[in-house]
Amino acid sequence: MTEVKFMQHKQNELSSMQTLKQEAADSDLFSIGETAQMIDSTVKTVRYYDEIQLVKASFVNNRGYRFYTTETIWRLQLVKTLRELRFGIDDIKKLLSGEISIETSLDWQIETLQTEVQALNGMIAILNNARSIVNDYSKDSKTTPSPFLSHIHELVHIQKQNQQSRQQFVLTKIEEIGFMSDIPAEWQDAFFHYFNKYILHPENLSAKQLMAWKELKELISSPEFIADLQSVEFLFVNIAQHPIYETKEWVRLMQSIQKRLSTALRNNYEPHSSYVQAVVDDAIQLYSHSNAASNSQEILQMIEVHIEKLETKNFKRSVMLCSNLSPEFEQLSQRDNLLFRGLRWKLQQINL
Repeated sequence: MTEVKFMQHKQNELSSMQTLKQEAADSDLFSIGETAQMIDSTVKTVRYYDEIQLVKASFVNNRGYRFYTTETIWRLQLVKTLRELRFGIDDIKKLLSGEISIETSLDWQIETLQTEVQALNGMIAILNNARSIVNDYSKDSKTTPSPFLSHIHELVHIQKQNQQSRQQFVLTKIEEIGFMSDIPAEWQDAFFHYFNKYILHPENLSAKQLMAWKELKELISSPEFIADLQSVEFLFVNIAQHPIYETKEWVRLMQSIQKRLSTALRNNYEPHSSYVQAVVDDAIQLYSHSNAASNSQEILQMIEVHIEKLETKNFKRSVMLCSNLSPEFEQLSQRDNLLFRGLRWKLQQINL
């Protein structure tokens, strides 16, 4: 009896293998090694893209071997090309999923590269100027330090603008605008904690970060941006002025929500998923304040109005510059985007 079962098991296994071979022949499946070779990449890279769900394998057999169709290979080739053009993984994910259009994605990448080019051109200009001075400088001067050194120092100084000066600049601007004037001191401390953590954290700026900070300074100093800022009734201001939580408790709950949103992003949870919607429910409570309506729908509508007012050209530009300045802010922006999409989905369901 045992031998009969063994033979049946082997026959089933052979039948499965024949089926797999036929499926491979019918759909032109290629192994992961063949796929990597076709796009001039590595097996490790192709496997990584599958693991992070950027480009999933078309088929995985019962031994765990990955296979790819010609269509999937084309997507992998597209990803490889975009990576060579220095697109980030998250931007490619949004592009492939249709979350952002190809036009928007290209515009973002062009702006990013232009920012880097401007920074590099600025450094090249300083070095060329320094080299010119060295060529003109008398070689027999032994007592006076060469002006070349001062120009090199200028380059180093530009690259290493310290965190304290950036903090002071932002603090001065906030005081000028009066954005935080009516907020209790402990809530101001909470605001600046997050601002420093997510925007002003990098101590030594790269060329790209330097140009982003330079443009951000110009933007937040412009009358147009200040007018946009003053027209928005920020949720944080209302929360701080009419709190229903102690400051430390509110910060703790906000940190918990951010951690859960990070988990949602890692697992590619959709805005309508039960996991994200549970986070949305907690966020509604956190965004509420003592003067807010007790009805969840009205709170959601208030939040949506707030989000819409932040979708001006200047605000969008500031978010992009802050993302260039700080990877931490870029991650925060992605979490907030998922949360806001979840909030809008919930409001749509209520309005049905």
